[in-house]
Amino acid sequence: MSKVKKSKGKSKTYARKSRSSGPSPIEAAREFIQQYALAGVAGVIVILASAGAILWAGGYVGILTDKMARAADAGAVAAGFEIRRITLKGRTQTASDELEGAIGPILGASILSFDADQARARIEELGWVRVASVSRLLPNTIHVSIRERSPAAVWQMSGALHLIDIDGAIIREIGAYEYSNLPLIVGAGAPDAASGILQALAHHPDIAEMTSALVRVGERRWNVRLRNGVDLRLPDEGFADSLDALATLQETSGILDQPLEYIDLRDPERMVVRKRGALAEETAG
Repeated sequence: MSKVKKSKGKSKTYARKSRSSGPSPIEAAREFIQQYALAGVAGVIVILASAGAILWAGGYVGILTDKMARAADAGAVAAGFEIRRITLKGRTQTASDELEGAIGPILGASILSFDADQARARIEELGWVRVASVSRLLPNTIHVSIRERSPAAVWQMSGALHLIDIDGAIIREIGAYEYSNLPLIVGAGAPDAASGILQALAHHPDIAEMTSALVRVGERRWNVRLRNGVDLRLPDEGFADSLDALATLQETSGILDQPLEYIDLRDPERMVVRKRGALAEETAG
């Protein structure tokens, strides 16, 4: 009897181990199905990615996008959103053909797909244009407003003459007899530094009107050549203050109307004046 009991105990222990040694048939089938499904999804992703790469490499994606864009534009035009006119404000010097070229051939196109920011950027690349704004007025109008540059001087470089504004920005190349009333700027590094001297002269219209040339000396300071032949030698720094003092002296004594060779303003404490054919004279600053 005792041997039979021991045999039964071993049998029960063996059965428990058999049931815990692996998944049941149902669990195994479920695991197989999940693995198969994941493999199928991965295969579909690989196929779609490969197909997309082939279409992209062949340019089919771009072609499809272009066709969709053209269809959308055609629909917008058919619905009445067609550019039929362009209104312009602020143009006096800018050439019409340059402005039209910057805006682009947009008449008859969809106003919904018109990129106003890109058009504005192209217009502001024109020499005369200081700043521009472009807006869409639905359903059919593009409005362009520009503010033009004001000529301040003529810059000479390698024999060519360029019209510049008070900030030193180049407006356009000009001929030898154009804008002869404006001062001529010469010297290495002159355009980059022109803004300061031009703005300083703008505060003294009488001296600015008398100025015939601005000469950059050593890429660090300016000489101002007046139309009557007088040279004004300005300091490296503080030239605006020197011009202020000179303007005051001109108002009180008319010093710039005298037959002078030069006025040296480089020393802030003392002005040196030389008359034509005479030795230099010092004047307290």
